[in-house]
Amino acid sequence: MRTPRRGRSSSGALDISAETENLDLYEGSARYYDIWHEEYKDDIRFFLDLAERTGGPVLDCMSGTGRVLIPFAEAGYEVTGVDRSPAMLDVCATKVSFLSPQEEARVAIVQADIREMDLGRKFKLVFVPYASFLHLLDTKDQEAALRRIRDHLDDDGLFSFVVFSPRLDRPEQLLRHRGTKLTPQGEVISWFEAQTFDRKARRTTVHYFIDISRQDRELRRVTACFTIRYMPYLEALELLGSCGLRVLETYGDWNFGPFTEESDMMVFVAERSP
Repeated sequence: MRTPRRGRSSSGALDISAETENLDLYEGSARYYDIWHEEYKDDIRFFLDLAERTGGPVLDCMSGTGRVLIPFAEAGYEVTGVDRSPAMLDVCATKVSFLSPQEEARVAIVQADIREMDLGRKFKLVFVPYASFLHLLDTKDQEAALRRIRDHLDDDGLFSFVVFSPRLDRPEQLLRHRGTKLTPQGEVISWFEAQTFDRKARRTTVHYFIDISRQDRELRRVTACFTIRYMPYLEALELLGSCGLRVLETYGDWNFGPFTEESDMMVFVAERSP
């Protein structure tokens, strides 16, 4: 929903605040997602290392703009990306079109919700990149997604995903400026983020404020809001087990470091239960 913010105030003064667009998270941030995440490659190396153990084909669940999918195609793997956001997949398809013909032939992009996906095949490696799984807020949705993932996992395949540790020492409210960048189109993008942490529910609600400006246009603001839910270690183990997945390895970072009480994340590697 677009809200015009330019006009005269009751006092007659000119209001020059930005025109604001309140958008769905993925619709609102798809165009700018890679600008802010292009330097984040830690999980890519981790998943590629797993792929060296399993081989392909590979399933990238909640694949978004193809941040992880593209490097897999470039590395020679047959890879399928699944995401429910048309806006994210449009960006991904554009990026895939710039691959070589051989690399592009290795890629399949499917618009689907991972809670309901039915691709009619199995994969040697399945993963959910970054912390996208945390967008599933209740146990019913998490179980539905994990059961569909299990159904797509080969008998000797591996599944991996990450959960942020629910740190109780974090502030209940946080406001920060994520940075300012210049796009090739001459836009100046400033990203602000406000977080509210509900300790009892183990949920964080995040508001994005993305200010876009350029010399020949008025300032525009895109806002988006989403909530993620944290899981303690034992809850994650129980959830995976109830969905027919057995945890083989748990790491505390993307470098295969050990998981400890001080770790900020839990990176799980699992297989199908017998």
